[in-house]
Amino acid sequence: MSSPEDFICLGCKGFILRRGPRGGLSENIEYVGCGSRFNVARWHGLLISAERIPNDSVWREDMFAKVLQ
Repeated sequence: MSSPEDFICLGCKGFILRRGPRGGLSENIEYVGCGSRFNVARWHGLLISAERIPNDSVWREDMFAKVLQ
């Protein structure tokens, strides 16, 4: 079963990410290295879709733990 950590960024090839807002099957993730953001949807560990989202989309910093790279 895969997790968001199993995804590698298409831009920076990084694998360290921060989880963002989520609901239903979808979850927003942000790669720490380059700041690229994606909305990913998974079902039983299978990636259903991955879509790049704008870096200026709403992302509440106070809701998520900081990750250092």
